[in-house]
Amino acid sequence: METKPNVITVQGLPIVVANFNWSVGFQMQRFLKALAQKKILAVKCPGCGYIYVPARNRCGKCSAKMDEKDLMEISGKGTLISYTLAYVELDGKGNWTDLKEQKIIGAIKLDEADSTIFMPLSELSPADLKIGIKLEPAWNSETKGSWKDILYFKPAKS
Repeated sequence: METKPNVITVQGLPIVVANFNWSVGFQMQRFLKALAQKKILAVKCPGCGYIYVPARNRCGKCSAKMDEKDLMEISGKGTLISYTLAYVELDGKGNWTDLKEQKIIGAIKLDEADSTIFMPLSELSPADLKIGIKLEPAWNSETKGSWKDILYFKPAKS
């Protein structure tokens, strides 16, 4: 593998798990269905008020059960709190492949949420990256109820 500046090389083989099915629970199911409508759902804990994206069934802070009544739609706009540049990715078969062009992965704190999501960033160069820039989702033209419905996050229009 070619050495790139500022890249940490890790030796090891990723774990590949055989195909299996599992339930993501009704909260995540609702979250994914909302993505098909170009909407982002969060869930607000009735116990402590912490707001999660994606929605989940239990609060990680106070263990309260979160139900359908706790779901809320949010704008999807957020702030970049951290980022990294990726030069490799998994190929789906447990192997690393070199990327032709680096990818920017951002940690994004959505405006109405307390949790952070990690998504690809585009429409900006690494030189344009600054902690605190405002971002918004770029939606796939055809949505199907999957994380792939959001192509990436891009600089928000004022």
